[in-house]
Amino acid sequence: MKKVFLALLLVLTLSLFAFQPVALVDDLGRVVTFEKKVERIVVAAPAISDFVVKLGAKDKVVGVTDFDSYITDVEKIGNMVPLNVEKIVSLNPDVVLLTGGFQEGEVSKLEKFGIKSFVINPTTLNEMFRDLTLVGVILGKDKTAQDYAQKLRAQMLNIAKNTFSWKEKPKVMYLSAYGSVSQMWTCGTGSYLNELITYAGGINLTAPYTGNNGWFAVGPEFVVKENPDIILVPAYYPGDKGAYDLIMNAEQFKDVNAVKNKKVFIIDGNKASLPNTGLIDLLGEINKLFSENK
Repeated sequence: MKKVFLALLLVLTLSLFAFQPVALVDDLGRVVTFEKKVERIVVAAPAISDFVVKLGAKDKVVGVTDFDSYITDVEKIGNMVPLNVEKIVSLNPDVVLLTGGFQEGEVSKLEKFGIKSFVINPTTLNEMFRDLTLVGVILGKDKTAQDYAQKLRAQMLNIAKNTFSWKEKPKVMYLSAYGSVSQMWTCGTGSYLNELITYAGGINLTAPYTGNNGWFAVGPEFVVKENPDIILVPAYYPGDKGAYDLIMNAEQFKDVNAVKNKKVFIIDGNKASLPNTGLIDLLGEINKLFSENK
């Protein structure tokens, strides 16, 4: 009788710790229910791989795109768009993690094959922290994700509190230029890079404007008119000075303060273009730039 009682107690105890189905809302507003513990993941957007690695769940990843630099030693599934659905099906994932925007159309393709998908598409720093915790729940790393998100948020707030008291703040513009300065992309309200510039202690001259996810194009006349003290330009690999050289050598910009005073600075374009934890590192780097050049 005692053995039966102990066996029954063990069953009841195990049932308390059994996986409970969880329903989460992704960045497309879809309710996605996870009925079982997630063990096999395909990451179809490199930015999300950063979350997975930082949360110590790389062992759950069975496939990534050819463009993933965070996880390189698992099966490759090819392009981000269109997804190789056949390849993904062959990997038998519990879920495919992908981003919004140009990948949204891939969701219905996966659903046709009964493949669960979850879309991560943060456009602000707070959304990035939230999505980090959502990925943590999916991976069974709830506490780790919450703690890590709180740590990153604290780093962000510490910088923002310090720069709030600055009496003088540099007027800043971010410019991404390719081939010529006739059309350059910049960040306004609704973009996480606008938040970074502000928290880092700068006055983003394009903050009054916006576009798709906060991004829009400007011409050289706009830059001359706004006359920034500091211009930030992206570089995507060691020695990449394409955007820097275009801005510094453009005849139209010879009287712009940032160019005249040689305050055109290169930042990591990969960090600036991926909405993940690397943004907090970039925030610290930009803050240092501004504090030394305000």
